Amino acid sequence: MILHLRAAVQQLYAALPGRFTALRAELVAEAKAGGDAALATQIGKLRKPTVAAWAMNHFVRTHPDDLAEFRKFAELLREAQRTLDADQLRALGRERVRRVDAVGLQVAAAAEDAGQSVGAGALAEVHETLVALIADEEAEKKILTGALVKALSYSGFGSVDIEDAVAIEDDEPALTLIEGDGGQPPADDAAAVDLEERRRAKRAAQRSRLVGALQTARDKTRDADRQVAVLTARREEVTEGIADLERRLVTARERLAKVSAELEVATSERERREAAESAAEEALAEHDTDS
Repeated sequence: MILHLRAAVQQLYAALPGRFTALRAELVAEAKAGGDAALATQIGKLRKPTVAAWAMNHFVRTHPDDLAEFRKFAELLREAQRTLDADQLRALGRERVRRVDAVGLQVAAAAEDAGQSVGAGALAEVHETLVALIADEEAEKKILTGALVKALSYSGFGSVDIEDAVAIEDDEPALTLIEGDGGQPPADDAAAVDLEERRRAKRAAQRSRLVGALQTARDKTRDADRQVAVLTARREEVTEGIADLERRLVTARERLAKVSAELEVATSERERREAAESAAEEALAEHDTDS
């Protein structure tokens, strides 16, 4: 008997996509038979995952060690981005492509082994989801629920759009499939578990908002850092240009002083020769008069 929405999510999103619709109808009927119309309605609203989303959910459940290794790499890359470590970013950036391709093929192979084929389009969505996991911690948390209904994607800046990405959102009982045992809470404890889960979900939602605000602040700081770097380079370029102009001005002044001195000498020489010419003209005139 399904007593809790989380138990229904665990069953539905572990089942093959082809089994989803029929199993959801069975669980709805089971909840109704147990007299829980609200639970039946909630189960009926659960969305069927895409092939890529199901493949990721299956990998989360069946290959936790491989996923844990990939998550460690994701944290290294995010840390390099936070610290603006250029050398580390270049090295990890090249490694990211290799790792995403390798894990993407693992996800597809695991799905194939379970009886679900993954075509080229779905494989591309798996790759995008893995890139989103690397880029955004909140996206990683959504993936770890094992209850994705659609693939995630990262545009290259800002945070990943995770709205409506999982079966139930933060205001519903929290999803903890990767760490839980998948069991149902005892009937007597269901209400208490539900209340505690809602409290945890509320705290998680608050933390998510704070993390989002922090990420936004970090993004703006990185933008400011880039702007400062660009303007610093421009200032250095202008400063060097001024220095070059000053060097050229000193050279020009030196040339002006030299030319001015040469002009003064040439002017004196011309005056001397003009005086000699005038004297010669007077001598010639006197000679002609005496004759």
